[in-house]
Amino acid sequence: MAVFKFSALALGKEKEDHYEKGTVVAQDQLDALDKLRRARYTHIKLKQMKGFTALISQFTADVR
Repeated sequence: MAVFKFSALALGKEKEDHYEKGTVVAQDQLDALDKLRRARYTHIKLKQMKGFTALISQFTADVR
């Protein structure tokens, strides 16, 4: 499993859009994009995390 940092525009109810940052755990980059799109995020930017930080971030991910 790979861990990615994301920044994206979250689509809320009644057209209340806001910018969010967080982490997502996925098999690969395409899986991460798919998970975030299903969670109603748009304009998604991803960066893969590596090392000890990625290991710890798996347990506190915002999207799984």
